[in-house]
Amino acid sequence: MIAGFIQVDAFMEAVSVLKENCCLNDSSGRNGKTVLFSIWSELTCDLETRINEQDDKLAMFIKMAQNTLTEFSNNLYHLHQQFEPCNDNCRSDIQACLKEIGLQSVKKLEELFDNYPDHFDVNGNIPFWLVYNNKQAIPLHKTIIHKMQVKHIEPDLILILDSYLIGLHHPENNAIKSWRQFLYMQNLVDVLVVYLDQAEVGETMKLIKLLIGQNFNPLPFYEFFLEYAVTIVSPDMPYEDQEMEWLVLLKIIDNIRPEIKDGYNTEVPTILESISSYVHRELDIISKMKAVIAPFPTDGKGKRGSNYYFSVSTTIEELFFLLRVMLEVRFIKTRYKANLYSFVANHIKTDRSNNPSAQYMRNVFSMNKVVPIRIVKKIRFWLVAMITYIDTHYTDCLKLWFLGILTMPYLLEFFDL
Repeated sequence: MIAGFIQVDAFMEAVSVLKENCCLNDSSGRNGKTVLFSIWSELTCDLETRINEQDDKLAMFIKMAQNTLTEFSNNLYHLHQQFEPCNDNCRSDIQACLKEIGLQSVKKLEELFDNYPDHFDVNGNIPFWLVYNNKQAIPLHKTIIHKMQVKHIEPDLILILDSYLIGLHHPENNAIKSWRQFLYMQNLVDVLVVYLDQAEVGETMKLIKLLIGQNFNPLPFYEFFLEYAVTIVSPDMPYEDQEMEWLVLLKIIDNIRPEIKDGYNTEVPTILESISSYVHRELDIISKMKAVIAPFPTDGKGKRGSNYYFSVSTTIEELFFLLRVMLEVRFIKTRYKANLYSFVANHIKTDRSNNPSAQYMRNVFSMNKVVPIRIVKKIRFWLVAMITYIDTHYTDCLKLWFLGILTMPYLLEFFDL
């Protein structure tokens, strides 16, 4: 046994004997439990004595003692859970005895943590009794989940937090494996309670930002963000829209102030680094995809070549007013307005424009911008010219159409429709 605590082996042997002989007589049971407490008392006295004897090896001894006590405590927990009742129910008394000593072992570990913080290994295994006895975490856990449901937080995110919060009071959960993770989650509970008290309904993104600031970096949360990002930046959107949305998201992420240096998992990058790298990768992919579909250079100098299908006798502002009218009367139908920006930028040459970008068109002539009177007059002139052309060159078609309009009521009456 690590650190040479011979009392540990003696204690386990005494438990085995007591378990086998528990139903023989009452005195045997009482004596057996007395032996257990006596051995435990010897172990704790031996620990204190040996700590006081240490000099330059104190750090090593504290870590060895921590490992021994944790292993001993966890063995007691498993024995306690595996005990089956006997006919005389005396094993229930033995179980209660193991529980009491198990909780005392946690108190001894907490003393080591408090008294020797520089030597205590916070990455060491958590004693199950510490989690088992953390009853105050249960109502806090329930409160957090309830508030997230009331605030309409994304259900998948609720499930993720639920699975990690339960580790604070459920030893078999295995979500919390070390002292540091236990302390981290305890702190996160306090932060979540305060935040959810004042959070608005449906603010999933704000909760995500809080968790990123708290460096909550387990893999399920990272995977959740990847799926959540797709709800913001759909791969079906035009590349210009995707690029804009990713840039907005990147700005949000990069503006998050990290509150905690060491996250839930210290063996992986911070969640801020992981998510920022992911967004940068998406932007890089979009840039490469745009380069693939962009027109090939024609001037031999690597510059963007012309790929215009035709030119129009209007400015970019006038053209987009015309497109707006067409959209409003549903002559043009498109799922994304950015499709129009891309098409015009790549394939239509306008007056006084020099390869305007899609973003320029979005900014200069958004659908909510007030239209100058000169633009309205200019487009109306062209529309009137088109109508005049039709009236002049397609008179026969118009006569037939007009005749059809006049005769339609009589036809309907004749056929009794």
